[in-house]
Formats: sequence, C-alpha cells, structure tokens
Amino acid sequence: MTTPSQQNQPRPSEGGASAAPSRDGHRLVFANQLRGLAALAVMVAHLIGVFWGSREVVGITTSSPPQPGELPGIFTLVSQPWFNFGPFGVAVFFLISGLVIPISLGAHSRATFILARLLRIYPTYLAALAVNLGGVWLASRYWDLPFAHAGSTILANALLLQDILVKPTVDLVNWSLVVELKFYLLMALLAPAIRRGSVSALFAIGFGALAANLALGAPLFAAAVAPWQAPFNGVLFSTPYLVFMLIGVLFNYRLRGLLSAPGLLAGIVGLGALFVACWRGGPFPEGYPHVLVNYAYALALFGGLFLIRGHLRPFRPLDALAAISFPLYLIHSLIGYSLLKLLMIAGGLGYYPALAITVPAVMAVAALLHFGVERWSIEAGKRLARRPAAPGWLTRLTGRRAELVRP
Repeated sequence: MTTPSQQNQPRPSEGGASAAPSRDGHRLVFANQLRGLAALAVMVAHLIGVFWGSREVVGITTSSPPQPGELPGIFTLVSQPWFNFGPFGVAVFFLISGLVIPISLGAHSRATFILARLLRIYPTYLAALAVNLGGVWLASRYWDLPFAHAGSTILANALLLQDILVKPTVDLVNWSLVVELKFYLLMALLAPAIRRGSVSALFAIGFGALAANLALGAPLFAAAVAPWQAPFNGVLFSTPYLVFMLIGVLFNYRLRGLLSAPGLLAGIVGLGALFVACWRGGPFPEGYPHVLVNYAYALALFGGLFLIRGHLRPFRPLDALAAISFPLYLIHSLIGYSLLKLLMIAGGLGYYPALAITVPAVMAVAALLHFGVERWSIEAGKRLARRPAAPGWLTRLTGRRAELVRP
C-alpha cells in the first residue's frame, strides 16, 4: 500500500527534499524513505515471485498464456519460507499510514479529511486501473484470448467495493486500498480521540475487531449472518490489517509527545496480540503464520528507524522512488506481467533482459501517472484544509518540513 500520501507536502521534484530541513523535519524522513523501499519490495515480490510461482493466476488475470520455462535462480532468493517481500512491503505501507494519516486528520475537519483522502486515492487509482485494463485488453487481442474481467467485476473494483460485492480483484494489489479506505473512515470517526492521543480508543477498536472475528465461531451468530456470509467475510478480511495500522497510530502519539516510550512498547505488544488473534480467529487464517512473520519484520524495521529518526537525512534516489510509490504500486503487476510475457514469449528474450527492460518501463509509466494525475489530486486535497497553516501540534512537530511524508 501501501498502501502504501498527504496534503501540504512537497515532493522531491518540488525541491522539498533538497531544501535545508529543520531539525524537526528530519523526524519524518525515515517514513518517506520507507515508502520507496516498500514499493520496491512489493515489486520484487510480484515481478519475480508471483510471476513465476503463480503462472496460472497471472495468465488468467492478464489474458495471456501461462509463462513457460524453468524457474530462474533469483526466484529462490525471493521465495524463502522465512521472508516474503510482498507482505513485508505492504506491512510497511500500513505502518506508515498509521503514523501519518493522523497528521492529515489534524489539518482537516472530518468532512474535508474524507474528501481529501478520496481525492488522494481515486483519481490516481482510476487512471492506473484504466492503464491496467487497457494493457490486459491489448494482451487479450494479441494472444487471441478472452478478456479476463467482466463489467460488473470492473465496476466493483473501480469503486473499491469488491470485498462487499464479492468480486475478485482485477489487479491483484487493490485489496490493500480497500483496507486503507476503511482506515480513513475509522480515523474520521475517531477524530477527537486521535487528536488527543487516546490509547483506549485504539484498543476499543482492536477488541471490537477481535469480537467480530470470534463471533463467526458462534453457531447462533453464524446462522444469523448466513445469507450475507460472503460480504461479511469480505469486511472481516480487513480487520486484522486495521488493527495492525493502529500500531502506526501509537507511533504517531509518541511522535507528538502524547505517549511515553514504555507506553508505546506496551501498546505495540497489546495491539500486536490483538492483530494476531484477529487473524487466527478470522475467516481467512491460512495466511497465518507464514505471512505474519513478515509483519513482525516490518514492525521491527519501522520501530528501529523510528528510534533513530532524528539522524536520517533526505536521500534523492529514495525520495524519487517514494514520490511515485503509489502509482508504481498500482500498475507494476499487470503492466509488468504483460510486458514480461510479451518480451519473453513473443520477443524471445531471456528473463533477466526482459526484467531489465520491464522495471524502468513500469517506473516510467508510474512517473507519468504521478506527474499527470497524482500531483493534481494532492494539490486538490491541500486546498480543502480548513486553515492555511497546520494545527499547533503539527507545526511544533514538523516545523516548515511538515510535508516530507505524504500519507
């Protein structure tokens, strides 16, 4: 995701990363740099791991034949049972959102916050969806195969309501945006509590999520929701991730001076336990524990960099990657898969030369989406802020560099 950006924030291309930042501004550099690394991790997982490890799924999703050939040596490096780049990268995105979305919330009313977040997500997402589906349509014509996605499925995905409408994902990555949207709604509902740094509100959500998942095991409850079991399960799918994102909110509290270091540690342990319990007790426990360990890695990295946040400085390559991380996350899979197959099957290239062409090509498309759509949507969100300057706590927190991280 992340996921996984925020109003009032210059990108590296706008000179923000190269300007001499204030001392407080450095406190968010680590999150921006992690955004770029997370996008890179997810791309590695998909263009190497999923491309070779799930050939049938990739073929069906991209309206192309399954990729032939033997596994390349690099596949072994990214498919270790003890580390998976995909869940690791998504977990980093979720933690970043938990950290920085309350900052955006502090600059808005509830209504303008929701509108700004919708502007932040949908224009870029819909543009990327059009690019993805256009690529799949071209692939279907080239390979003389049926177009992979029905109109109702495309509509559900365009609205990011595929979990409730029980439709499959069309791009294999937008499930995390569904989680993000629920998180934005949750933050808006809890706005007063989030602004004052309420830990009890976070745990109330965590225990509520756990109760909803455990209720599936109660025969009476299961019978009551049986007619709506599929959409109910789709909604419950998001609950463990929402609890995990609340850990990022704890880091926000600590950053704002509203939570002590021992309180942060205790909160991480408590919400972490609820996250695990929600996953194990929910409708989709198959990801436990081999996916779960990657969330632990992400939390360890995030926490470690948080501790040394004041010593980190902008780094232009990572800042540039972070700037396009959202459109890159959205289009790398379908466009990347389709281009790889075209170069390898039709063009006769080996995997590594094809990958060397595909990665910069995908980044170029992401950059076009960033400059053509995403920057406009960020600027539109800026104008919705309820006052010219951020609230007092945000100004004190980040000084004139409040814009280093875009939730």
